[in-house]
Amino acid sequence: MYRLALAFVLLSGLAACGNNDEKKKETEETTTGGLGENFKDAALPYQLTDTALLRNNDTTTLQTTAATAFFPDSIKNDYFGKNAKIKFSPLAKFTSKDGTYYVVKATANSKKAAALALYDKENNFLASYPFLLPDDNSKTSQVSVLDKNFTITRNIVERDAGQLIGEGKDVVAYDASERIFSLILQDPLNEELTEIISPIDTFPKTHKLAGDYRINKKNLVSIRDGRYPNQLLVYIHTENKDGDCQGEMRGEFIMTSTTTAAYRQGGDPCVLNLTFKGNTVSISEQTGCGNYRGLDCPLTGTFTKKKPASAKAATDKAGRR
Repeated sequence: MYRLALAFVLLSGLAACGNNDEKKKETEETTTGGLGENFKDAALPYQLTDTALLRNNDTTTLQTTAATAFFPDSIKNDYFGKNAKIKFSPLAKFTSKDGTYYVVKATANSKKAAALALYDKENNFLASYPFLLPDDNSKTSQVSVLDKNFTITRNIVERDAGQLIGEGKDVVAYDASERIFSLILQDPLNEELTEIISPIDTFPKTHKLAGDYRINKKNLVSIRDGRYPNQLLVYIHTENKDGDCQGEMRGEFIMTSTTTAAYRQGGDPCVLNLTFKGNTVSISEQTGCGNYRGLDCPLTGTFTKKKPASAKAATDKAGRR
């Protein structure tokens, strides 16, 4: 009987230790996203080419749900295909004053991409950015660089018969005040393929008016949830065909009725109205918005809501941006 009791105590102790280990693992998974121990520190500047990414056959898989936030739905659906089962693998990590940057490889449906994710010093997820999206064009080559200032530069070069026929570049930096990666410079390779990407794309969009409204690829009103039920977070980009008349702003709009919203901020002379009708939104500039646009380039127009991407829309569009 004594031996049975002792065996029971030992087994109970082992089970308790196992439960404690599981709880510890679960806690680490919750606070760190299960990322830190899988990555090796790398030196800056860090460079990743499309060729190197496509040849990377590392099958190490990140067992974490945190990785699902690394790509916004628009890119996941367009690039990998709707409901694609994406596997994530570690590439590199870097420590900065804002926290820790992780470069992650994503693989699905015979496609590969790389994302950059930022966590704060308490290991809370802050933001992510599509670091490299290879395309299917044999004439182009891409390279992304994270420099010592943690600025991202994505370059694309197009050659035909060995001759350089075009170059494009995006420069992106983390905005700590907004907790997003913001585009600070864009020099597109091909204007016809360029589509303005909303810097607030990954923000929640549960509001009935939230979504992306477009006239064309260069004219966009992107709407996401505000901090309060009566607010909308709005990003606007307008541009004429030649690109010499542009307007851009981002701010919080207050709902003034069920179909209207207005931008009014203390100390800012700009007053801008949004009017919703069916699946459209119209911009009406009231006064003082010159800081957000070029001379004689008013923020106006009627934009139509873009339908969510479907499986049929899964193309290489995201890789060409």
